Amino acid sequence: MIHVILKNPRFVDGLALAAVAVIGLVAARQLLLPGFPPGVDTPTFLHLSWFTRETLQGAGGWVDPYWYGGFRPFTTYPPLSYSLVGALAAVPGVGFVFVYKTVLLAAYVGTGIATYFLARQLGNARSWSALAAVLTVLAYPLMVAVGLWGWFSSVVALPLALMALAFLERAYSGGRIRWAVAGGVALGLSVLAHHMTAFAFALGLPGWFLFCYLGHSVPRRHLYRVTALFSLATVASIIWWVVPWAINLIEAGFQRETPGLWSFPVAHYFSAITQRELIGLYAYPNYLGFGLIALAIGGVVQSFLVPSRLTPYAILLVVLVAFSLGEQGNPLLRVRPLDGVDVARFQLYMAPVIALVGVPFLASAGAAVVALTRLRRPPAWLPGAVSGLLVALVLGQAVWDGAVASQRLFRPYKVTTATQQALDWFGQEEHQGKVLGVGFWHWDDFLLPYYLRRAVVDGWHDEGDRNWRTVRVLRIMMWNGKVDVPQAYQLLGELEGQYVAVQDYFTGESPVIFRAALDEHPELFSKVADWGEVTVYERVPKR
Repeated sequence: MIHVILKNPRFVDGLALAAVAVIGLVAARQLLLPGFPPGVDTPTFLHLSWFTRETLQGAGGWVDPYWYGGFRPFTTYPPLSYSLVGALAAVPGVGFVFVYKTVLLAAYVGTGIATYFLARQLGNARSWSALAAVLTVLAYPLMVAVGLWGWFSSVVALPLALMALAFLERAYSGGRIRWAVAGGVALGLSVLAHHMTAFAFALGLPGWFLFCYLGHSVPRRHLYRVTALFSLATVASIIWWVVPWAINLIEAGFQRETPGLWSFPVAHYFSAITQRELIGLYAYPNYLGFGLIALAIGGVVQSFLVPSRLTPYAILLVVLVAFSLGEQGNPLLRVRPLDGVDVARFQLYMAPVIALVGVPFLASAGAAVVALTRLRRPPAWLPGAVSGLLVALVLGQAVWDGAVASQRLFRPYKVTTATQQALDWFGQEEHQGKVLGVGFWHWDDFLLPYYLRRAVVDGWHDEGDRNWRTVRVLRIMMWNGKVDVPQAYQLLGELEGQYVAVQDYFTGESPVIFRAALDEHPELFSKVADWGEVTVYERVPKR
């Protein structure tokens, strides 16, 4: 009976996916501890999710009054990820933060599961597909996206994009045309979760089409039908949102100060991806690890030398690497609209693709190594032993790095005593007015609206906001530490800001320098409250 069950393909698939889920949950277990999820962008998505819940419960609306003096979230930022949280949290008795964590963990684990399904569609055995899934879940770029950067929308969009490719492969190679529609809808949902993530994986579609066109293994008429249905389903899924989003984006006229957001020498990129001490630090380029690097190089070389169904994914991996190099390594990033991408995210997108192209390389590496030894009669077990040793080395490093990253990345964000005192102070009726936060790293953009329904001066998604130029000047003062207090006074007046709250949470926003500069101009900013870690200044009205 047990033997029959173990031979059941569905049971084996379920067992593999359960193992991937358990590994992912163990790695991210600290997210389940009390407190808010950590991450740079986490306050953004907590705020958007909370405002969606407010809207569904009748207390919000189409315009968010808490950011930028009025912000249209649903047409400014892809709505699927945070709207899902907001909708689930609107159910009576369901905890808002619990729902957010649940969706985040499901997307994190779902990325590994989606990698498994795509690997299976590409012809890999279940064992090797499971290895690809585990390597994806433990890949540092994915873990850092969840626990350090807080790229909630990208993490939600990632498994949808991978499933879109899996459905496309099934439609083309399996001859089941209806899966092309499912794939197009999945890619559309990925766009609605995070447009840049879907764009990154869509970069692989031209190479996929050309490879299939030149391959002649399947009638071209079938390829045309699959491609047309996939494309039409994608467009139909997103057109209702893309049009108002594009109009809003054009009207805002947003431009990044640095093309691709990050600029660095190419030599620094290749140095950083092997520096294990970068694990847990807010830095880009990120650490990647020798294991994933070896899989990427070996998988790409093999896919180019021996063309297979993996070759389009090897091409996609090369493209993703090119984007991740930044504008100094890839001048195309200086051209609109490519200058608007965030190059740091492309290491995240690389992670499952590296696993996909790298695992077949591992599977064949044993036989290749034995062939190089030129033994006349190599033992039958030798190729498997060599491959097993290589798997152990790569998987061992992934587990080791994953354990370190798990300890450093997923600790919950908790409101400190000083921050709570500041919130209580702002909650008093006589302390009304918009707040500019310095050193909070935008936790103020969530905490003040969430707890007090208090508006803040800026926000976290400048791309669709009309005031981004004014806000940017204040941001630059924080980032470079060159604080022009009279100019800050003028800009806050334009933005209807009443208070500046300085917290010693993130040194990258120069809270110590900002506090000292404000102290030197009591005629412009009066210190009205101080709890050590948090200091509040009020803008002195002109006489």
